[in-house]
Amino acid sequence: MAEVSIRPALRTDSDMAVSALRFARRVHLGQYRKQTGEQFVEHPIAVAQLLADSGYDGALIAAAYLHDVVEKTDVGLDEIRERFGPGVAGLIDCLSEDPEIEGYSDRKRALRSGILASGGDPVIIYAADRVANMRDWLKVAPEDRPACGERLGTTLGERLQLWTEDLEELHDLDPETPFLSEIEADLGALKAAAPTR
Repeated sequence: MAEVSIRPALRTDSDMAVSALRFARRVHLGQYRKQTGEQFVEHPIAVAQLLADSGYDGALIAAAYLHDVVEKTDVGLDEIRERFGPGVAGLIDCLSEDPEIEGYSDRKRALRSGILASGGDPVIIYAADRVANMRDWLKVAPEDRPACGERLGTTLGERLQLWTEDLEELHDLDPETPFLSEIEADLGALKAAAPTR
């Protein structure tokens, strides 16, 4: 039987965010992060925590909890729209990869391009997601990171390149984008531990 995440809910005034967390816990149940082996829902919770710690609430937190639901589960956008409204559904749509695009880097770059073109809230969630993803990789011992990349269908080198592009393009979009300093610090730590060729 799959374990249930016991991480406490964030303190929030938003009923929508609380409902989104409950929904995310249910639909991600039995899924695990390929980087850390943790329950998958710990990732959207970490993204929501970063946003809440920066003062965001409401629909943005709800969307953070739900940002991988369409990509990783059988739940469609119509159900998200029905449960959480068109605003949250629009954010999730923007934050979901296009499964038709082949190739890890191509898919990730297309996702980033769409998010940056949208601007606003999707960019903020995306930036927090970069931080949470890198922190998952930082939990993995440096010698185990190549195997981690294989499990994800990528390599550490490819991932570092994509994160470097994320940092540059988010900065170019707006130097005041939230979480840029965290992305830069975590990327630096990962690069410092990366094997030299």
